[in-house]
Amino acid sequence: MPDSSSTTIGRTRWLHLIPAIFLLYTIAFFDRVNIGMAMPSMAADLHLSPSMQGFVGGIFFWGYLPGFLGGGWLALRFGAKRVVLTSLLTWGLFSMATGLASTFYHVVALRFLLGLAEGPLWTSLLLLLSQWFLKTERGRAIGLWNLSMPFGALLSGPLSGLVLQYSNWHWMFIIGGLPAWIWAIVWWFSIPKDLDHAGWLPADERGRLEAGLAAEKQEFAATHVKPDWHAMLRQPTVWLLLGATCFNNMIFYGFSLWLPSVIKAATSLNIVSIGLVNAVPYVAAGIGLVWCTRSSDRHKERRLHAGIPMLVGGILLFLGSQVDAGPLKLLIFVMVGATMYMTLPLISTLVVDLFPSAMAIPASAMIGSFGNLFGGFVGPQLIGSLKQYTGNFIWAFSIIGLLGVVGGILILSIRKVKPA
Repeated sequence: MPDSSSTTIGRTRWLHLIPAIFLLYTIAFFDRVNIGMAMPSMAADLHLSPSMQGFVGGIFFWGYLPGFLGGGWLALRFGAKRVVLTSLLTWGLFSMATGLASTFYHVVALRFLLGLAEGPLWTSLLLLLSQWFLKTERGRAIGLWNLSMPFGALLSGPLSGLVLQYSNWHWMFIIGGLPAWIWAIVWWFSIPKDLDHAGWLPADERGRLEAGLAAEKQEFAATHVKPDWHAMLRQPTVWLLLGATCFNNMIFYGFSLWLPSVIKAATSLNIVSIGLVNAVPYVAAGIGLVWCTRSSDRHKERRLHAGIPMLVGGILLFLGSQVDAGPLKLLIFVMVGATMYMTLPLISTLVVDLFPSAMAIPASAMIGSFGNLFGGFVGPQLIGSLKQYTGNFIWAFSIIGLLGVVGGILILSIRKVKPA
């Protein structure tokens, strides 16, 4: 939570809005990654090959892309509050329906629809934060919101493992989808339509916030420029950052989907213990995210803070794939987890630091959307296909580890930038 010296308007908004957004995205991320815990038993029941498992894990992002791109338009047209409510209701439905799937094609269709339903969340929440927090506050607000990703992944292992221990993957998805519907009720009654409907907001805080937002609006109108796609596409740095984002997401989503299966193959643990062990890298990930972003702000440096963690994470992933001893392998994977969330937020910051608004806007859209699609789909699919052809995860994790090294080098090859 921000301190009093950095928050001049007041704490009321932080205490009321940030917890609601944090828990909302925790639920969303939980429902996105819990399929990793279910995958071993799903594969046995539905006769899924490793390649098919990878396809199931990655198809989410083919639905996520149009939802992500359309989310901004929907939020401006219907309001962020309504779009988020619709997203909660639909993704909860598709998550629970996955528990009723009986074939590979059912699961593929429902995972695509889950991605489509979750896609509008990101841009809708960004719009919502822009309506309640000033520009000087939004970095902290977005940082607190983004902590929900490792937190949701952390919860996925123990809670999913507990359900799987006493039931099956069908009930895991059904139970996992229910919180989205419950939170839809909380969301609708706790998030005001606008400042005028926030009865809990003190009058002086409302007045100062309205004045600050109005000043920002005038400043934006005075400096607004149209996105320059052609100039952006001619910048080599954009392609370097896009490549790094793709490789980063390949590691993240491939690692997240397949880690429970790797733990099961490397140990003799039961499903509850696998879930607990699966959570440990995400504890390290949350710590790493907070440390790295704060260090980057403190030293006013982005390139090294983004590139070195990805490079180190790729090396560790490669080394972990070569180790046979279960405890040592798991220790290395915990260190991989500590690096996983460090790079992506700093890539977004680098885009803003490096380019004027006319190029930063389209660059952010292209890097975010296609980086998610390519990395989120190809990572799980590549690991699954290599697992199918080799019979183990050695080659699969070795290759994505090396891609992490390449991604780190791509970032480090960018001209050093020190933001003002």
